[in-house]
Amino acid sequence: MAPDIYKQLVWDYQISPSEFDSILSGQKTFGSLNQAWAISRVLENLNYYDAIKMVSLDSIKNNWLEVKPKLFKKAIKDGYEFVLQRHALSHTR
Repeated sequence: MAPDIYKQLVWDYQISPSEFDSILSGQKTFGSLNQAWAISRVLENLNYYDAIKMVSLDSIKNNWLEVKPKLFKKAIKDGYEFVLQRHALSHTR
């Protein structure tokens, strides 16, 4: 992970980039810092294109019920809900 992106995501936590990556991938948790927390940090702090490079739409979809309540910005919640609906439709065709 690029240092500037890492700083955007966890500027307020004392965890390393490798620790964040292991949380984001679901391999580890540190207290309340779990995969849903990490995904929500990515979605709220990076633009859509950078976020999708880090977290697949399938991962977002599989964790959405836990991630959605952690998102503070309504526009981000609504935007990703729209994307997830479109993603689901594209798989049914």
